[in-house]
Order: sequence, then structure tokens, then C-alpha cells
Amino acid sequence: MIYQSIRNAQIRMNRKRSRMMSKRIAEGDLLYHTVHGLCRMDRVIHENRLGKEILCYALVPKIKNRMKVRFVIPLGEVEASGFHALVSIKDANGILDYLKAGDDTAVQTNQTWILAQNLLGFSSEKIGAREQRKRQILEHSARGLVGELAYVLKMTLEETVDLVRKNLGKISRINPPVLAALAHAGEC
Repeated sequence: MIYQSIRNAQIRMNRKRSRMMSKRIAEGDLLYHTVHGLCRMDRVIHENRLGKEILCYALVPKIKNRMKVRFVIPLGEVEASGFHALVSIKDANGILDYLKAGDDTAVQTNQTWILAQNLLGFSSEKIGAREQRKRQILEHSARGLVGELAYVLKMTLEETVDLVRKNLGKISRINPPVLAALAHAGEC
């Protein structure tokens, strides 16, 4: 299955990059999570876990809601928790080109590229009504990719959904579940 091999690659990359990324995060840096959205690194705090004092990042969502959410993540586990540095504008355009061409040679292994790979894979694969896990991965991928690209390219969610849909439609007809996932991503 496509999504299993992609998920395994994501896990391997998360392990490698978690140590590298933890050294590069400074106060005020922006990180993205496909579910929680854009977050700002507030500060490094000391936290007591299982009787040990460990250093953690305190991340604050950029979009405030009625709940006061703060994510506290140990220094070495940022990537494993799903947070990652934003892609560059060049990478965002590369992802859009990838969706347009469907070229496997351009594929990279960071989290945003994996979301694009999921979306492209599901656009040509038929998803059955009983395959709930695949639908969850599809919804998660669409919401995360659209949200991050919209922020990086300084576009609205609706404009980004239209752009992604247009690029996906260049190589083949898009499956209805993918269109529905993109529509939901544009509503958030």
C-alpha cells in the first residue's frame, strides 16, 4: 500500500531529523503541525517528568481559540510529535509542481512532501466506503498541506484549495473523496 510505505519513510526521517531540528529552534520560531496548525516557540522550560528534570519547548498556537492551549514537547521529540519547520516558498512551489506532474523523482521525505505524496496517491486510488483509516489519512493530509501552503504562499485557504485541485487535475481525474477532503480543508 502507498500510505504504509510513505508512513514508514516518515517515521525513519522523523527519528533522524528530531535531533537536528531541536538544535535549530529558537524563541519566536514558527513550527507547523498538520492538525494544530501554526505555532510559535514561546520559550524553553524545565519540566519534571517521572522524577527527572527535562528541557521542553513551550509552543503556543498562532490562532487563538477559547481554550488556552500550550504544547509542551521535550527537546528531542519535536519532529516525532508532528511539528516541523515551515517549508520555503521554493519548496511550496516544488510541491505544487509535483502535484501537477506526478513525478516521483522530485519526491523528498519531509513531512509536507509526505502530505503531498498522500494526496497524489489517493487522487488516483479508489477508496472504499469502509476504509475509514485511509479517509482519515486523506483528510489529515489535505488539511495539513492546504494550511501550510496557504500560510507560506500568503493565500487564503480557498485560493490554496483551488490551486491544489487545479494542479492535481492536470495529470488525471481526481477521485471524489479527494475533492471532498480538499473542500473540508478550505472550510477550516
